[in-house]
Amino acid sequence: MNTMAVGETGASITRLVARPAPTGPSSAGDDGPDGAVVKMTRRPGYAPAPGREAALHAGNPVLGGPTVLDPSAPERALVAEMSRKIAQAALEVLSGARSVQQLSRWLDTRCFSALTTRARLHATACQAERRHLSQTGGGANVVLLRHQPIVHSTHCSAVRPGIYETSVVIADKSRFRAIAMRFEETRGTWKVTALQIG
Repeated sequence: MNTMAVGETGASITRLVARPAPTGPSSAGDDGPDGAVVKMTRRPGYAPAPGREAALHAGNPVLGGPTVLDPSAPERALVAEMSRKIAQAALEVLSGARSVQQLSRWLDTRCFSALTTRARLHATACQAERRHLSQTGGGANVVLLRHQPIVHSTHCSAVRPGIYETSVVIADKSRFRAIAMRFEETRGTWKVTALQIG
């Protein structure tokens, strides 16, 4: 890498001059605290777009209303995204497409053991159904491909700082299902402490 000194360019320097605002009597009678009012006039030929003038003075130029700053918005977005992914993964566990061990990081021990038990019972029921179909001859040559659940909506609400409750509507193979979760933050890690799959 070659380093060279750069000489000064011949650009002219423009100095800023601060001048006091003009003082004088106001013709409208709406003097400020010092008795001076500076009136701003529009340049000739300027016309704002229809509705733009009202939107500019309403607070938010895009929405036309006051801007509400939500300090928990990034946290809420993170929890909503986690709930989407965990809900989808939980249904994949129930269908047998995913190992329940992959969710051990996100579920507390009670939720993890409940999901493990439910997945085991679901797998046993599916196995019995397949065995019954093979004995009766129905669907012997039919192989079902795995269907990935599709998340349709997520709702997230803060219970108190560090605790959120979410609900997810997700499309499974043949029906829509609702999954409710409770997230709690402990030592910077979010865990699902309650999980209901409908």
